[in-house]
Amino acid sequence: MRIPTETETETGTGARIPSHRRRKGSSDGSRAVHRREPTPTKETEIPGGHGRPKRSSSALSLDGAGDSNPTWVILNRVGARRDSFRGDRTTSAASRTSGGKEISVSFELAPPPETSLLTLDWPQGPRPSEGTTSYPYVIAAHGNVVLLEIISTAKCPRPIDIDYFVYKAKPNGEPSLTRLPVCYWKGASGRDNPRPRIMSRVAMGVLSCSKDSFVVAEMERRSYQPSSANIYMFFSGSDDWRVFRDVRIDHIHGAGWWSTDAVLSYRRRYLIWVDYLRGMIVAKLAHPGGDAQEPVLWYVPLPVDPVMGNPYDSERGRGCPEASRNVCATHRGIKFVNVNRCGGSFSITLWSWCWCEDGTWREDATLDAAQLWDLECENRLPNVRPEFPIVDMENPYAVCFLLNERYRIVPEATTWMIKVHMKKKNLLGCT
Repeated sequence: MRIPTETETETGTGARIPSHRRRKGSSDGSRAVHRREPTPTKETEIPGGHGRPKRSSSALSLDGAGDSNPTWVILNRVGARRDSFRGDRTTSAASRTSGGKEISVSFELAPPPETSLLTLDWPQGPRPSEGTTSYPYVIAAHGNVVLLEIISTAKCPRPIDIDYFVYKAKPNGEPSLTRLPVCYWKGASGRDNPRPRIMSRVAMGVLSCSKDSFVVAEMERRSYQPSSANIYMFFSGSDDWRVFRDVRIDHIHGAGWWSTDAVLSYRRRYLIWVDYLRGMIVAKLAHPGGDAQEPVLWYVPLPVDPVMGNPYDSERGRGCPEASRNVCATHRGIKFVNVNRCGGSFSITLWSWCWCEDGTWREDATLDAAQLWDLECENRLPNVRPEFPIVDMENPYAVCFLLNERYRIVPEATTWMIKVHMKKKNLLGCT
């Protein structure tokens, strides 16, 4: 499925990627688009030079893309505001918030390693100049669907003020934007009065099951649930959320202090919750066409030594493991990339999960610091440790990285997005 674009300029699969084009830390606000100012904290970073979020970007596959479009894109987590309802006449889809206000979203697409942007038109919404939380947030993407969050107010928001939407592209028709119903919390006995539940955006994922159906799910793990989890699920076409309590997690061991860093969607039947310090919890979903059934969960360790005990530090908290690690669902399988610090240097390792064989990890390629910088003969890139790796969805040996000439995000810093072939050891793109 593809998201069509109005212009063909530099959006084709084989389009020219600008060579060594520098990108400043803050984006301009041209064409009356309001972009969020960078905030130098780990909660608000976007690869491409916007800040440092807990989950910085999301890869979206555009299945069946034509020659004028990229077949997959890297979406910035935090979108922009335009508020004109102009849209782009091709990717625009409209809906209403829970408060009845009309909104529209559209996309500005670019081929990787450049990042693409979700834009929100909301003339009646909170104004960015008022300092409110009014920018769209991309939670997850898979196939032809995107799960996004829009918050109506920044001051002590109630759950009803947090709206979740699923954008769905169609190959031969208008895209749609569906607002999800509120998920209500009830006690285990079901006798408590239901109240709106605040969802965890970092633990939510979306799965495109077919061209017409999708599933949204959230995993909730408690400290008193070492070998089980609660799964909240919404099936397209239904009117309410389903909750499956105390679902058993097979083969789990040593996965205490769990904290979800990413949620992957794979092969239209699987959702994968990832803790970069602990491992993966895989969920196999029953076909959504019938009655909702409890998913099957099992644990898979990563091919690196897990952090033992409590990973939280009194000063740094949990750190930012996603800056150096990423698990990616590609068209060739599940990939894991790790940027390992080696004293004052680093090395990069790419792994494949042998899904259909013995369930172990196979090392595909390695690249050290000297090899990486030898790829760039013009010496324009800063010799810094690459961050926020993302594996190309079509080329399983190509990895995109963010380079920041400083180790902290500031408006004056120059950032780069590069694309490297790990096996052939050559530079595929730079922007």
